[in-house]
Amino acid sequence: MGGHHKKNLRSEKAKVKLKGAKLPKGLNVTKTDFKVRKIAIREQLKDSVINESGQRQLNLKETLSRLKHHSLKFRSDALRNVRDSVKTGTANHLIGHLTELLQGIAAGALDIEPDARRESFKTLDAVLENLQPQAVTPFFHILATYLRCAMTHVLPAIQEDSLLMLDVLLHRLPPQLLAERSAHTIIGNFIGMISRARHDNERSNRTLTLQLGHGKQTTIKWRTKVLQRLYQILSTLVQHNNSKGSSKPARVVMFDAQTPQYYGVLRPKQLSTNESCELFGLSTEDKVEGPDTQLRTYVEQLMPLLIDNWLEVRPQPVQSTSTTITQRQRALLTGEAATSLHVLLEIMMQLWTLVNQHEAATNTLELSSWTRTTFAASFVRNFLDADYFPYEQMVPPAAKTTKRTKKADTSVDPFCVLQNLSLVQLMSHFNPQPATSQLTATYERLLSYLQQRLQDLNNLGPEQQLRLVAALRALLHDNGAALLKVQPEATSALLRTTMEAYVQQRYTTREGVATRLLHTLCLIVQHADLFAAYGGDEQFAIFLGYLPQLLLKPTVSESTLCAMSTLCRQLNRVFMMALVENANAIVAHIEQLQMTGAGQGADATNTDKDDAFESKKRVLNLFYYARDCNGNQSKEKLNECLQQLEASSVDERITSYFRCMLTYP
Repeated sequence: MGGHHKKNLRSEKAKVKLKGAKLPKGLNVTKTDFKVRKIAIREQLKDSVINESGQRQLNLKETLSRLKHHSLKFRSDALRNVRDSVKTGTANHLIGHLTELLQGIAAGALDIEPDARRESFKTLDAVLENLQPQAVTPFFHILATYLRCAMTHVLPAIQEDSLLMLDVLLHRLPPQLLAERSAHTIIGNFIGMISRARHDNERSNRTLTLQLGHGKQTTIKWRTKVLQRLYQILSTLVQHNNSKGSSKPARVVMFDAQTPQYYGVLRPKQLSTNESCELFGLSTEDKVEGPDTQLRTYVEQLMPLLIDNWLEVRPQPVQSTSTTITQRQRALLTGEAATSLHVLLEIMMQLWTLVNQHEAATNTLELSSWTRTTFAASFVRNFLDADYFPYEQMVPPAAKTTKRTKKADTSVDPFCVLQNLSLVQLMSHFNPQPATSQLTATYERLLSYLQQRLQDLNNLGPEQQLRLVAALRALLHDNGAALLKVQPEATSALLRTTMEAYVQQRYTTREGVATRLLHTLCLIVQHADLFAAYGGDEQFAIFLGYLPQLLLKPTVSESTLCAMSTLCRQLNRVFMMALVENANAIVAHIEQLQMTGAGQGADATNTDKDDAFESKKRVLNLFYYARDCNGNQSKEKLNECLQQLEASSVDERITSYFRCMLTYP
């Protein structure tokens, strides 16, 4: 090698060197006196537009071509140009070509470069923000196709960023669009992101997978991110079902003795497309899975995965020689474990809501019975063990916190109130009938935990109080009759504490917490058997005595007024005597009282004033039953109220109706 190198150097030196004379000083300057002419393409001049900032706005052809360009800079510039045009309101030339535009933007979800993917999601968010939902509906299949491709991509980075695209669709599109079009497929992709099938012939036999290619985030964080989006998809299904159930108003029929009228006695069951084709022998193709089969598939695949995910993040129990639960030290949850538990329980709640909605629509109980038989024992064993419940979370030391973590630590709940209350509510779904001594002991711990939360009610936020009210309804109303048989003292004590807290106005009025609790108590009162099982007037005396005071507030709910009417029809003496005692104040305030949550009247031509009068008549009707509750004293009290009305300047219709009601036999 060295010899060849020297030989090459000698050959280079032997070459003839051509050297010319240097130019004079004035002649080595570049000439600039030549003329130039711009090259312009007329088609581009016609389509180009100059915006206010002086920059040339790309036309449609350039935009679409640059979205598919091999250069990252060209693709990013095209996406940024579309986004700026939409924000400035100069994207009219793009609106007529939404098919090509949305396809070019959505294709960025499969881009290898992460910057291009982020730019495409930002542009898609800006475009969908300025489009009406009905304008996006014809092109939704394009977005859904690229979303599914990104969720099932071989590159983990593209799978992770597909969640960002789903966030855009959830934020900008109506829930029913996602629920009707591709919710079933998206849920299947979510399941595939965190699990794999063990056997091809068994759909429900799946196992969790380890995600090792998602950068610095752990497998727990990755699964939590996926499950959070799964919870949002299930929430869209719940909202869609609620909108379908409430879209059809109640049929109001006015009775007329002169004309024949026909009323449906049995609830009609509408046949699905598959059932009707099978009934008439019109179907020759394979059956398409219906809502029942799809929902059962969700539960069948998700429940084991959720339980397995919890078993992986659950801490090991602390070894102790103590035999009592109070002396035993419970294992504390880490921040990741607490977040994962919260998401898992929320998904379970959504699944149970979907099951209840389906059974209410089909008038069956098969799916809930199958779910309890299959997963109830596993749920109690893995989530409500005495070594863990109630759960608590480790709080990081204050000395190690930084400015960035201080803001996040303010939302950390060391007592995991939301998670524990969700477990109470789920227990009532999985085991509504405690048939064994183990379930009875579990319910005893749940009732004791709710008592502790009621004692600490002032320290709970609105979201925690909402979940507390939901748990109280699940135990006291939904499962009250069953719990009174196995835990009568604890259940009655919990109801008494609940009513005392409501009378003392310890529940917040934000987010409708107090109203929801009042609705729960009114449901218990209207249930005659449950009302008697709790102890009747003696148990509910404090609540029944406080109930008439609600008529002195600016508004009263429809459910509260129905509960008062039920108590009057049942001739409840405690309530009617309290009603008569507050009669003067109620009658004086009745003109300002408004009812909320009432349905529309049968006659659409009624004015608002007439509807308000109908609501006030319902309040006055309560005194029809209460006029004889205490003999002549009640009648004298109500006659004084009538004289008070006649002397005041209230609506004459109210005075006349109250007079007729008192004199009616």
